[in-house]
Amino acid sequence: MNRFTEFELETHELKPIAGYWTYELVSLEESLKDFLSKINELKPTIKEAKKRCTQPSPHNLTRDESAALFLYTMEAGDHSFYRLLNQVLRKENRNEVIPWFSYLKLFNTALRKLPKQKGIIWRAVAGNVTSGYTANKIVTWWTVSSCSTSADVVKAFLKPDQEVTLFMIEAVAGRNLAGYTMYPDEHEVILEFGTKLLVKNIEFQHGNLRLVHLIEINDNDDNNSQQGLTAAMASVHVTPKSTKPSNNKPTHRNIPADAKWKQNGVTIAGGYGMGDATNQLFYPKGLFVDDDQTVVIADWGNHRIMQW
Repeated sequence: MNRFTEFELETHELKPIAGYWTYELVSLEESLKDFLSKINELKPTIKEAKKRCTQPSPHNLTRDESAALFLYTMEAGDHSFYRLLNQVLRKENRNEVIPWFSYLKLFNTALRKLPKQKGIIWRAVAGNVTSGYTANKIVTWWTVSSCSTSADVVKAFLKPDQEVTLFMIEAVAGRNLAGYTMYPDEHEVILEFGTKLLVKNIEFQHGNLRLVHLIEINDNDDNNSQQGLTAAMASVHVTPKSTKPSNNKPTHRNIPADAKWKQNGVTIAGGYGMGDATNQLFYPKGLFVDDDQTVVIADWGNHRIMQW
């Protein structure tokens, strides 16, 4: 299990974690001093994180702040630090989180110095968890959630023949970990623990793959950008071309005065008949265009997500 797929379906509401922001900022060693004898190899792991973390930081992180992020990304199987942290964040007894407050203060202080990631990010989970994600429901992810700007990255950590739930998340306040992770090629984006998400819908279910569309809720930000992304997703739909003649009359739409037209566009997908080449779509079910002009299509017939 990798941090991109480490997940438990939340079955009940937990109390928010409060109080850690009142703690003083301390060194990484000091923040985890109560766990040095309890977590296997923690002391040398901290030393390695401080040695390899980004310093000086272009975002004005201290060495301890940078190392706190780097430590979170270090993989060690079942003994990975992030797994131990997230297990505690799921505890119903919030008093069990208190010993972690110094580290949480250091970690979130570092995280909030990083650039916000707005747009589509991905997270994959083994199994079918769609029962907990009905349309218009608000869910809370109580753990630190690792996502990626690349769907291929998160899917790579799952077995090809197993059931998968793929989350497509419209992020508004994720934090881009570029330069602060042990694995830069994973294009990691972090959602803070306690992030609330609105379930837009289940985009499609086919074979072993389920695609769930989520929208990050951020009370501190203007919701205009979020509403714009949602409107774009809802208003654009791709359907397969029919071979039967249609008697439907053309649909006339109001075209905005500031609409921009482009001639001689480049075809990025399509082809003659059904197929699974990179330039072919077989029964596409939805199309989404991100703010950075990334095009995402649910290629239903080929059991895949295409992105350009």
